[in-house]
Amino acid sequence: MGLLIDMIDVGQGDSFLLSIDGPGGEVNVLIDAGLRDAGAIVLNYVKKYAPGGLDLIVATHIDNDHVGGMATVLTYAPMKQGARFAINVPPAIKTHWTPVRSTLEKYKGVVSFGRLLDAVDAVKTLCALANKRGLTLVDALQGRWWSYGGVNLNVLNPTPERLARAWEESRLDEYLHPGWDANLVSIVEAMAEAPSTSPENDASVVIEITVDGVPSALMASDAGAAVLREVTAGKRYPFLKVPHHGSDTGLDDELIQQFRPVRAAIPVGENPHGHPCLEILDMLRESGARTFCSTKTKDCRKSCSFTGGDISFPIGKPLRPGWNLIDNSKCQNNR
Repeated sequence: MGLLIDMIDVGQGDSFLLSIDGPGGEVNVLIDAGLRDAGAIVLNYVKKYAPGGLDLIVATHIDNDHVGGMATVLTYAPMKQGARFAINVPPAIKTHWTPVRSTLEKYKGVVSFGRLLDAVDAVKTLCALANKRGLTLVDALQGRWWSYGGVNLNVLNPTPERLARAWEESRLDEYLHPGWDANLVSIVEAMAEAPSTSPENDASVVIEITVDGVPSALMASDAGAAVLREVTAGKRYPFLKVPHHGSDTGLDDELIQQFRPVRAAIPVGENPHGHPCLEILDMLRESGARTFCSTKTKDCRKSCSFTGGDISFPIGKPLRPGWNLIDNSKCQNNR
């Protein structure tokens, strides 16, 4: 029993395909689908490497760079009978923000309100598409797990409380109810000090993968370092999906020393945020981890000759015919 973890090159976004040796044949799990423009890339990848259909689709959180391409996948990808779509619908989205959707439009130019609009629309669209395909909608909260033979997917984050807090956005009500001018709101929001990581990112679905009961991989989504330290309880993971595209919010030296990853996958594309962070790359190298970026960006090591692409990481399962292991020595960070 084993699995392949495929990092699909979707640029600045996340998308991973898990191919698992299950007791009744191969099981296919898709985690995220990148930005909207990446939908066709992910769809073609699924059709090629999971032609028998997906068993489970997980939306780790409702950011566009994780679920933007999900509508294309839900509409056209092959699905197995009884397939499930795991998405956490925050209580505030259902009970508070959806009813005032038209009012939010006034503030769509403000980043924080724009994220709310995107979240409301994404939840409505994705759940409708999943229902149309006959998928079973489930949540992915701490304590849930999926078992496929010797491979378990354990959800470590979020808790219901963390998910609810992330989308309360009570400060936005202070603008909305009195009807503040959108331009003034934009100025006030721009002056506010940005947190090291957003509550929405900290409410990401974090999945621990065990093989025959042994922690083997951590799919960390965009969760911050404090959350990861809390939910992993001192465990180590030979494979690490580096959180938040290699930014300095998801890892620190203490956490890297705890995880002691052998391989670290960084889904990343050209971006204005400085991802991946060179300090994080240095920490991973110094810990002995080999790093793999899906795309080489201007923030990667300048002498790196590996241009990136789809990468498959075998864990107790052979690579597909015609696939070769990546020569990670082409990346200066691995020398």
